Amino acid sequence: MIRNQAVTTNPSRIAGRSLIFAFAVFCLLISSAVRAQVDAVDLTSVFVAGGIQIDRLKVFKISDIVLIRGRTSDVAMAAEAGRFAKCLGYQRVANLIEIVPGLDDGAIERLAAHELEVQQGLEGSRFQVCSIKGVVEIRGQVRREIQKDLAVDVIRKIDGVKSVRFVDDVKAVREASGGHH
Repeated sequence: MIRNQAVTTNPSRIAGRSLIFAFAVFCLLISSAVRAQVDAVDLTSVFVAGGIQIDRLKVFKISDIVLIRGRTSDVAMAAEAGRFAKCLGYQRVANLIEIVPGLDDGAIERLAAHELEVQQGLEGSRFQVCSIKGVVEIRGQVRREIQKDLAVDVIRKIDGVKSVRFVDDVKAVREASGGHH
């Protein structure tokens, strides 16, 4: 007579095999992901040197695609960035430059003046703001030196601002008069 023997399995043995299998699959996935990963090459400085003037410009070559990002109100300059990439020999170009109206110098100056006026911590200060192609220069009088840094930080956050510099009126007067005051 043949007896049916019940086959018993050890649950910890099954769990151990499952973990080993899962770990092997995980290792295979990681190694293939590492091989598939492509390093991005930053081309931003090449585009800036080539005369592309876009706010927040970032240009990367990923595999055989050039990705262009930034913001401008100048549609022609945005198009020029794409043409420039083609002139450099890149065939696949993703020009993702955002066209944003109102980034002109007059709008920057008005917004900067307003932001400085309402900013807490700048009470008792007076400023003049001048923007040329997003490069902002602040002149004025402050009660405390730290207010200069605060004013620069406030203006730096405005869309379209590429750089900010505080010009000390006293230093400007000294420089204009040959260093004597």
